[in-house]
Parts: sequence; C-alpha cells; structure tokens
Amino acid sequence: MAEPLRVIFGFEPAATVGWASGEPIGAARFCAAANQLAATLPRRGHVLNLCEDRLNFMLAFAAALIARQVSLLPYSRAPAVAREICGLYADAYCLTDGEDPAIGTQSVRLPPWSELVGAAEAPALPADFEALTAFTSGSTGRPQAHVKTWGSLVADVRALHPDLQMDRGEACSILGTVPPQHVFGLETTVMLPLQNGAAVHSGLPLLPADIASALAELPGARWLVTTPLHLRACVSDHAQLPRLSGIVCATMPLSAELAQEAERLWGVPVQEAYGCTETGAVATRRPARETIWRLRPGMRVKQEGPDVWVEGGHLPQALRLPDRIEVISETEFELLGRPSDLIKVAGKRVSLEALNRELQSVAGVRDGAFFIPDGGAAGQQRLAAMVVAPGVSRSAIMDALRERIDSAFLPRPLLVVGALPRNAAGKLPRASLLAVAATLMGTEPRDA
Repeated sequence: MAEPLRVIFGFEPAATVGWASGEPIGAARFCAAANQLAATLPRRGHVLNLCEDRLNFMLAFAAALIARQVSLLPYSRAPAVAREICGLYADAYCLTDGEDPAIGTQSVRLPPWSELVGAAEAPALPADFEALTAFTSGSTGRPQAHVKTWGSLVADVRALHPDLQMDRGEACSILGTVPPQHVFGLETTVMLPLQNGAAVHSGLPLLPADIASALAELPGARWLVTTPLHLRACVSDHAQLPRLSGIVCATMPLSAELAQEAERLWGVPVQEAYGCTETGAVATRRPARETIWRLRPGMRVKQEGPDVWVEGGHLPQALRLPDRIEVISETEFELLGRPSDLIKVAGKRVSLEALNRELQSVAGVRDGAFFIPDGGAAGQQRLAAMVVAPGVSRSAIMDALRERIDSAFLPRPLLVVGALPRNAAGKLPRASLLAVAATLMGTEPRDA
C-alpha cells in the first residue's frame, strides 16, 4: 500500500501560508485551524466549497480532506449552479465565507481565524482517497463531473513546481486571478503552494489596477497566475506591475502577440499551461517563442484514429483529450482547437478560435467572440459576434474585419455590449452567451 500523503508538505512550521485580514498565517497555525474545523463539520460525504477568499477556500478544502469528505468544485458560484450540483448529491452541504447562498441545502459559515486553535500536526491521507469532484464549465455543452484522487493531485503539483521553473530555494508568493474552484486555479494557487511551500494572496483581483496593487502586497518572488483575458487587460492598460518572477496563463488560448507584449512590458517569461478538467495540466510552452506544446515529464500522447490520448505522470489511466491535436512526437504536439470550433460556411472552413483572434486584434476592441446562434436551416451555419469596444463604431469594426477575414465569415449581426458574459475563469458558457444574444438580437441593427 502506498504511503499516506500529507495535506501540508512544503512548509516549515513558521513559514507563511497566506494572510487573513493582513495577518500572516503560518503553516502550523493553518494545520491547527484545519484540524479544528474538520472536527466541527457536519458528518456528510460531500461538501460544496463556495468560499471566495482563497485562504478560506484552502482552509475549507484542507478541513474537508481531513474529515474524509469529497469537495465539490462548481464551475460557477451562481446559486442556480450550486443548487444543481447539490441536487446530484443527497448528502451534500455547503461551506461558505459569506452570506448563506440560499441554495436549499445546509450551509456552514467558516469561523474567524482567531477562533481556530486546534492541534498543529500535519494530517495525512491515503493516496487513493477521492478528494474532489470538479465540474466542466459548460462552455462546450452540459457540465460534466470528474473525480480526482488525493494521490493524483499531489503527484501533479509536486511535479508542476519544477515544470514551471519555480525555484524551490527562494521564498515564493502567488497571486491568482483564477477562482480556486477552477481546476487550473486549484492546481496553481491551492495545491501547488500547500505541497511545495509558497504563500498565497487571498484575493481574486480582476482589474489591472487591483492586480498591480495586490502583487505589490506580496513579499519575495512574486508569481502571477492568470488568464489571457486578464493578461490582455493588463497589457492594454500598460499596468505598472511590480517585479515578477513569472507569469503562468491558462483557461483559453494565449496568442504569441499578447505573450510577447507582456514579456516586453514586464521583463519576465510568460508560460502557458495546457490541460482540461479531466486531466489537469499536461503540457506547457512559452508562447512568445514557440507554438509547440511539450508534455510534462513522464507523460506521453498517442493517436488512436481521430482521438488523441494522454497517459503517464500524475494520471492514473490514459485519458482522451477533448481538442483537435496534431501529434508531432509522443512528447510534443500542436493544438488546433476544439472540434466544435471548426465550422463550415458557404463551403469554406475556419475555426472560431482563428476568427476570435482576428476580432480581438482590431484596434479598440477589448474583448470579443464569434458564435453560432441557435436556429437556422439544418446544415446552414451562420455566424454572429459579440464585441466590447468602447468608443469604436460597429461599422469601423466591420470594416476592419473585412480586411482580415473572408466575407463569408463576417458576423451577421455584430452585437456591441458592455461586457461579455464570461465566468470567473474567463470562459464563455454557451448558454450565457446565447441568452445575452437573444435579448440583443431583437434590438440591434444588422450589418449587411
């Protein structure tokens, strides 16, 4: 039987895990708080972790592990989503650090840190314990549940630390703009710090000024874990970020141009991680310099007909990757996009990712996305687009697109909005996108 794996691994007892209301929380105190909280939790099998403060999320996650409860990680903290997930698990309850979410199940609010003073021993868990169930975002269809064992989570992030070229010998601090409920956010801003030793900022800043301010609060070697959406906002604002040791980006494709501009502005490598809810991070690259993805050590890809599978490393078994992939070798590949991204209009093919890249590169466009509206005759796809571009006219955007893409792919209509309905990880759930489009398409003028 494999040796049990500790919840807290990479810290000296006095080392700082994070900050609660500006007060540093050491590893010994964190262990004590997690042990005490675990002893007070309802005797249930599943817990929905809705904590917004990242350090509170870490505490709730650790306490649930110690209590041998499976954490449910929703793709959104919206009440309807939480209600739907809890409806799938009869023994579920909710842990929160805010108001009662009113989702029709028992809700437990975390006590203040000052009240948590249990025994400080570092607990251990069996490697095969089912630690969490994560749900896909719904950006490509109905959300799916994926179970992860404690052993696979630990193996993942102990290897991820050197894969991201983090220096184990220096004090490291991490700021995330990705929610901890997202698998990428959990890997990089919860599990990686706990298993390798790093202090984490408790907030979830989204605006460039807030990101810069939060980074300035961190000591030591600062790392920014973010999304292309938040990185693009910082680049567009020429945000004055303090000295960084690294930037790690994921959740959607990162263009070479954006990565190059970020590296020019802040003088630090931008690394991109590739993975999915099912697999976690399986490959990395530096998009400012390379297009090819390299598998993490011990992992390999294999082609079986139209499908590509990844195996090895922290994965207990081979898993099929959901994207269109060109395999270059068993350790390298090129990402071509999602199968659903490839569309055909008037006998011509293009990917939505390529169209989005052209739309987002138009001067003055802050965000934008192409999509296929519901309806229309079978086999006759048409395209629409939604764009955020303050001060730029619809006609100017259409003129720029005519210069960049085939006329068959021009959006009809082009919907101008104040913000796209992205979730906290920066993704666009199709249902949310179509709901906004349905409201607007009756009032927006159409472009011929």
